[in-house]
Amino acid sequence: MRKAGGKVVWVQMTLEGQAEEWSVFFDTDPRPTSLAELQPGSRGFALHTDLDVRPEDALIVKKRFSAFIQGSSDINHVLHAAGIDTVIIAGTVTNVCCESSARDAMMLNYRVVFVADATAALSDAEHNATLINMVRVFADVRTTNEVIGMLSGR
Repeated sequence: MRKAGGKVVWVQMTLEGQAEEWSVFFDTDPRPTSLAELQPGSRGFALHTDLDVRPEDALIVKKRFSAFIQGSSDINHVLHAAGIDTVIIAGTVTNVCCESSARDAMMLNYRVVFVADATAALSDAEHNATLINMVRVFADVRTTNEVIGMLSGR
């Protein structure tokens, strides 16, 4: 991405301070540990140590599954300010945060590329169902090698 002149944006999710504002989620969350897992300083919030995070990259903290939904983060402002019109989605969880962000990005008029082998879900069935939704309406679904080829002009 960097070699192609693009901007790397890392998105982290927190639930800190959201229990009252997002009470419907917390009332129905099947994993009551979600709040603790997604607090700054927790393993669930941290970026994996093998990722190549650099000072010039953007770090975005979001408060909802979609980074783009109103009130979740400032990602839309950051991308518009940088003149970005295309987002490439990679990460976890395919059918939750990745899918939610991809759908909302497309609805905000971004071109969306969803990287099939750089996203992951809890099961193949969940992962594949999202890929079907993406390719039908919301995104151009590609493999990592295809995205690298697109970025390098191949």
